[in-house]
Amino acid sequence: MQDSHRQIIAISIVLFFTLLQILVLAVFGYTPYPDSEGYIYLAKECINEHNFYPIASKINEYPFLWNIGPVNTVAVSLKLFNSVKPLLLLYCLMKGATAWLFYDLTKSITNEKTAFIALLIYIIYPANYGEATSVLSELPFTFFTMLGLWLCVNRNLFLAGGIILAIANWYRPMGIVFLIAILLYLFINKTKTVRPFIGYIIIILLIGTINYHRTGLFLYQAKTGWMALADYSTQKSPESIQIRDNMEWNVSQKDSAWRSVFCNWLKEYPKEYFSQMPGKLVDTYVSDNVNMCTFIPEKTQKEYMYEEVSLSTIVHHFPNLTSVQWLTIWNLLFYYILLFTAFLSLYYYHHKSTLLPLSIIILQTLVLLIAGHGEARFHIPLMPFIIMLSAQFVYSIKRKK
Repeated sequence: MQDSHRQIIAISIVLFFTLLQILVLAVFGYTPYPDSEGYIYLAKECINEHNFYPIASKINEYPFLWNIGPVNTVAVSLKLFNSVKPLLLLYCLMKGATAWLFYDLTKSITNEKTAFIALLIYIIYPANYGEATSVLSELPFTFFTMLGLWLCVNRNLFLAGGIILAIANWYRPMGIVFLIAILLYLFINKTKTVRPFIGYIIIILLIGTINYHRTGLFLYQAKTGWMALADYSTQKSPESIQIRDNMEWNVSQKDSAWRSVFCNWLKEYPKEYFSQMPGKLVDTYVSDNVNMCTFIPEKTQKEYMYEEVSLSTIVHHFPNLTSVQWLTIWNLLFYYILLFTAFLSLYYYHHKSTLLPLSIIILQTLVLLIAGHGEARFHIPLMPFIIMLSAQFVYSIKRKK
């Protein structure tokens, strides 16, 4: 197949993939994840107060500062349309655009055939459907990170790429991982520039300054890290609850208090802290079932929606499973094959094709192990890069044969 024909087919595949996202949204509707419901609740508060998140008058009421971008994006949708459905439609388009950016980026760092294999894997992977049925932060975060990388690698628009990565960070505070990875990739490939960093800092300063004038605090991303460490690592829930309920402290002061709780605990129990890391790693990568919640019947009426597609539930009820649970098993098998082949691709390591996806995966995993907790949702933005490595392995085997 000629490269030009493959390009046309790739465009057709992406368009079809986008239409399927819209179809899934139309058929299965909104998926009420707890975080998604939380964003909607906070967005409604913003509309009632005629303000953006975080609201200055509620800065002491907030137990912590959640992802700023998703809340404000939901607020705009509710303000303009009195519904999140237009936003979900936009997220469907973002998901399709991510597939195209993923394909074109892979083509730039590898070759046309590998990129085409990667795109095929991406569009047949079940977990890539249904993500646009909620207002969670992972989808827009993945879109903006992919766009930022694409601008740097494919268009040499380094300043713009850094700006977009900072916008991604506004949705989920992991943009710095992608910034470091792209700077490392550019340096190794003899493109010595700090313009992505400059663009990133410009937007951080802009967002922080705007929020400073509104709230008196320099806020540019979520403040949940120290709280998560205090809650999940130290098991000092009474102290954590006292911090959470303290109405005399603002979100920055609460964040500092959680940091003190964790650091004091760490001084006494460093071995326990490091012993928790393997468990965090397992919890992060053990499954990829989250998006399967999209297909659960009567999902809006379930108290704990994820339970039906959790690994423990499936193991317990096997083989008497529902159709959604069988789909989840197929997705799990696919996921484990992706992880295995991505790992095997390291045998064919090359700095141009492997460095970028590998550095992103390693850096974000280290951040989660050191400063976070394990949760299956956290690896979702890494799936394009896992697929990228898997496609490189498939191409290498195919070329050998």
